[in-house]
Order: sequence, then structure tokens, then C-alpha cells
Amino acid sequence: MNVVLFNPAALSGWQPHQYFELPLSLLFPATPLDRAGYRVTIIDQSVNRNWRRELEDALKTKPICFGVTSMTGMQIRRALAACKLVRERQPDVPIVWGGVHASMLPEQTLQNPNIDIVVVGEGEVTLIELVKALESGAPLAQVKGIAFRENGRVRLTGVREFVDLDALPPLAYHLVDVNRYRRRMFGVDHVTFQSSRGCTFACSFCWDPVLHGRRFRPLRAETVLDRIQRLMRDYGLRGFGFNDDNFFIDLRRARDIFEGIVRAGLNISISKLHARADTVCEMDGEFLDLIVRAGVKTLSMGVESGSPRLLELVNKRITVDQVIEANRRLRRHGIAPSYTFLMGLPDETPDELAQTIHLALRIVEEHPEAKWGFNVYTPYPGTKLYDLLLTKYGFKPPERLEDWTRLNYREVPPDAGWVPPETKRLIDALDFPLMCNTWAKAMAPYKKMNPIAALLVRAYRPLARHRIRHLDARFPIETRLVKSLGLFARRK
Repeated sequence: MNVVLFNPAALSGWQPHQYFELPLSLLFPATPLDRAGYRVTIIDQSVNRNWRRELEDALKTKPICFGVTSMTGMQIRRALAACKLVRERQPDVPIVWGGVHASMLPEQTLQNPNIDIVVVGEGEVTLIELVKALESGAPLAQVKGIAFRENGRVRLTGVREFVDLDALPPLAYHLVDVNRYRRRMFGVDHVTFQSSRGCTFACSFCWDPVLHGRRFRPLRAETVLDRIQRLMRDYGLRGFGFNDDNFFIDLRRARDIFEGIVRAGLNISISKLHARADTVCEMDGEFLDLIVRAGVKTLSMGVESGSPRLLELVNKRITVDQVIEANRRLRRHGIAPSYTFLMGLPDETPDELAQTIHLALRIVEEHPEAKWGFNVYTPYPGTKLYDLLLTKYGFKPPERLEDWTRLNYREVPPDAGWVPPETKRLIDALDFPLMCNTWAKAMAPYKKMNPIAALLVRAYRPLARHRIRHLDARFPIETRLVKSLGLFARRK
């Protein structure tokens, strides 16, 4: 019996450099199904231009169900388009949604007639129980961790316990073409890898504390090393980009992993590890040297803002001084940091946006290998900051699932009453210059940037730098042009 799982593309618009991450959100729940003998078809719209034909072919077998994952934002639009196709071709096939957005808003998600069931939270155990129930005709109410319509009302079946990551089998990578997800960086091919879930911190803009309950659940160091070596042996890979929410929650475990890599002589490259600035400040020189010897190239840190008030608002629990100190430590040890910042936070003034931009400029001046990226704040349902928007700023969230597609990381929503007009004008004008100013540095390790785009970016960078340094939002013709031509990739 067949189960079809669909990963909608996360980006829209033209992109100067394309890369794709392994669809781990589908591979994790697909692996138990595969081991149980089900024929699992994963269709990833991001890498497959012929996804529609592949989906139509898969539907001819009348699968047990059609599963979709999606984040909040534009990814929902493509997910719904696929569901509509399934409903037209096979109206009796149950359509199951999972992922962050559906887990946060299961009732609203089920208001869409093209969605029948929602998997709330992690899907490794829930999905296989659901598939068995659908196959046998057993009552759905017996499956814990789902929501579905019953007699015209949405029924929730209770909270599913978190899975034990160490008890899960190695991922069934054969369900996808791993070669499509290889990303050449630092001289070797990299793929996405996950060694833990959850974060113990409570940033108010982040969905992670809501979905994972501020619990850090790691694979044991021995398991991490085994999974890495399996990928090296089976696919000839030597590069890994960790997508853990916060890799360094347990520094002892992190040390064990790094020491294991060095001791085994794996000679791998780790292109990304998520960390916090305050945690980096806790690392001594010996630990940072060990990180380098283990092959770590980049530490990714969310700074969010250069404004102390906004850092307190988002409950980041770091200071600007810690960011500067972490940056200097990483420079001394030859580690290239990558920083992310948010624009458009509640009541952010032009002066506070300037503080954030000046901090980003200072970071790069003090550490030439550092790079940064700016995103527009997106209100995720269920988060504390989202609740603040509802109560203080009169935010009216979308009433339908499809209306969430207007939210993305590149534009301030037109009805964002929490962003002062002058700040919104600056964000609209500076978002493109901020992106272009870091493109050349960010793309340097990959060597695959579109050559025409690279030439245009180099020509534009002097103007971009001027706009950034002086917060010059006058006549942003270039930004309006690229947006009107669809040359501005939007996330999610």
C-alpha cells in the first residue's frame, strides 16, 4: 500500500543562488512507514520540476493517504494547490496536514475542505498509527495526536508524547535522491543533518518553545557519530549543516561529539551550527580550538536586534556587549559567524532599526569573515509576541488558512499596526540593499551564484552600502523594480 508525502517549495521568485535542504520534516515520519513495509513516495516540489506529473502518477494507485507539511506563510499556497489536485483526481483519498502551522492552528486548518486530518506535533509515531487506522478502517479517535472533523465539529485526540530520538531508526534516505540536496561548500558536498530538537530558551517571537515545550531532546553523542559515518559510507558525504534549534544547550554533549569526530579522524566539514552569543562567551579557548579541529566552519547566531529594549521585548536574554565579545572570540579562533536580525518588531523606531544595522556593520568590520542576514518579523500563531499583537496592537490574524500566505520574511504586512510608518518605509527601502550587501560574502563558499546576478550585485553594492550606512530610503527605485519583476525571492 502506498503513502504519498508532499513537501511544498519554500521559496518563490527568482533566486541568484539555488540550494535545497533535505526534507527532514517528511523523512522522519516516512522512515517508520518504510520500515513497516509501506511504499512511501516523497515528492519535493523544491527540487522536482515535474512534481505535478509525479503526483498524478502516484495517485493512480489510490494511496492510503496524502500527507503535506508546511510552515506559516507562502508555503501554504503551494501546499493547498497540491491538495486541490489530489481532491480532483482522487476525492476519496484522505488528505493529512502536519508541520508547524497546522500544529499551531489545527481547528482553522481543518476549516479548509481539502484537508481531512491534522497531525499535531511530531509525526513519527502518530503518522504510522494513523495510516494503519485508515488502512483498516479503525476509528480515528483511537489515534493520539491528531485532529479531524467528526459530525461537523473538530475533534482533538489528545497530546502525543515526545518521541525518543535515540529510539528512532536511521533515516530512510533512499526515499529521496540525496544527490539533489548536495550543496558544495568549503570544498566538499554538504547535506542537512539533525542531532537534536527543542531549545530551553523562551524567545517570544519563536514557535519552538510552543511546539517543543522548552525541552532539549538530543541524540546521544555516540548516535550522532554513527549517523554521520553512515552518511559518509553510504553517500560519500563529508559535509554536514546541522539544523538543530540550539546545538549547544548541553556543552558536555557537544564536546563529546567534537572529540569523537577528531578521535575517529573523520575529516569532515560542518557548515552550520546554531548557537547563542552568551553561550559562545562561556566557551574557553580550548573548547573553541576543539570546534575548529572537528571541522566546524560557521556558527549561526540569532541576534535579532541592536536595541536593548527590543532584546528585552523578545526575551532574547543576551546583550549587545555579549554579541560583540562572541564575535571577537570567534575571530581569534578562525570561526566565521553568521548573524541573523529581525526588522519590524513591535514599536520599533527608526533609531532602534539604526542601532541594529550599526551593530551588524560593526560586527563585519571587527570580523571580516562574518556575515549577516536581515528578515522581517513574522507573527507565528501561538507565540507570546503573537499574543501581544492581538491584545495591544489590535492585530487581526487571518481567518482562513489560505490567507496566511500573505506573511513572509521579506515584507511588512500591510496591516501591521505594530510597525510605525517611518520604520516601515525604511524597511521597505532597505531590505533589498541589506540582502545584496551580504550576498557576495554569503555566496563565496558555494561558488554557484548566477554569474549575471553576481555581476549585478557587485555593481550595485556601492549604492547598497550607502543606503545601509546612511539609512537612505530616498527613491528606492531598485527595490521596487526587483519586486515588481518578481526578482525578489520570498521565504515560506
